[in-house]
Amino acid sequence: MARIGLIGHGYLGAYVYEQIQTRPKLGLDIAFVYNRSPARLAELASEHVLTDLADFASRAPDLIVELAHPDITRQHGTAFLGTTDYMPLSLTCLADAELERTLLATAQQNDTRLYVPHGAVIGLDALSEGRDLWDEVTITMKKPPSSIDFSDSPNHTQADIKSETVLYDGPTRAVCTHYPRNVNSHAATALAGIGFDRTRSVLVADPDLDVSLIELSARGGGVEIDIRRANPMQGVSGVMTLLSSLASICRVKAPGAGLHIC
Repeated sequence: MARIGLIGHGYLGAYVYEQIQTRPKLGLDIAFVYNRSPARLAELASEHVLTDLADFASRAPDLIVELAHPDITRQHGTAFLGTTDYMPLSLTCLADAELERTLLATAQQNDTRLYVPHGAVIGLDALSEGRDLWDEVTITMKKPPSSIDFSDSPNHTQADIKSETVLYDGPTRAVCTHYPRNVNSHAATALAGIGFDRTRSVLVADPDLDVSLIELSARGGGVEIDIRRANPMQGVSGVMTLLSSLASICRVKAPGAGLHIC
């Protein structure tokens, strides 16, 4: 059974932990669970709790999954990839080009894998398969303001939003800096397709919405893709993110070092 290390025990992390614990047919085992606030782990089996993330290697994980914050990858990503495979769900950290290069180089040097989960984005496989075709890729996300973290927003606060408002329209790299907890799907789209600088991101806050809407389009080489998906929200994450995150963990069996779309 593959041993999985989980970082973060919030909405997503608790779901993945519970599924692994109660569904042995998944073929997964818990190597460790780490959370910045240890109190969240009080009801977990003591042998699963990791109190110091620097000790991750002592638990011999086959895969480490980050379900917490982009800073985890910035602080520990290279260490993880030095010994095992790594799947960050907070993909906005990879908008830092130097960090992305360092992680990929580490993976290549150590024959480990950096996995890009598809999250709740439909069609990443087609986007990746046709990346040499695309002249343009656009991802548009619309969310209720209550599901957007405005902490790093340069121009807006939640209180400002009285009607449908475009928060950002431009290259994906910058939106990852301004809304890092909200646009992991944008980062996944950029990584799967034509990159952070050529992918166009549009983020819209709409107080009349009670779901997250994502529209993905790609054009090039005579090929066109248009996909629309609606997803009920729980905090800053959508319900589909629960299912897709678990599915990605279960699929990480592909051979070869480097970056994988899963």
